[in-house]
Amino acid sequence: MTDITGPKIVVADKTARKHRRLERQLRALHAMQAHLNVKDIVCAILAIPALTLLCLTVALKLHMASESIPLAMLGAAAAGTLIWWIGRRWFILALLIVYALLLILFESADFDLSGLDVNSKRSRRDKLDAAIAKREAMLRELNRTTS
Repeated sequence: MTDITGPKIVVADKTARKHRRLERQLRALHAMQAHLNVKDIVCAILAIPALTLLCLTVALKLHMASESIPLAMLGAAAAGTLIWWIGRRWFILALLIVYALLLILFESADFDLSGLDVNSKRSRRDKLDAAIAKREAMLRELNRTTS
């Protein structure tokens, strides 16, 4: 005759291992998510002075072309406001404005934007969110079956 408690212990051990594995994966995925947020903050901190410098150099070029300080200041303020306002909704359009400002600054079209993938960050976020949701659902299901 077989012992009835034997298979239950094996099943409980397997669910405990699965539970620990899912919790470990969730901790790793949340750490990755926090890293993406830190990376976004660092990119924003570096992008703001770069865009300000770009607007100021365009203002300098406007001043050299028109010899009018108010026109140069207005041009820099308009460019910065336009980048900020449009960039809140349509990042690719703000990127095109920055590209146009760079073209005005350097007066050539030698820049290559073909390697720039704007949607890659969004797809990474979506994949990470889907993986977290899947692990959390599996963990909830596991907790419900063991309770």
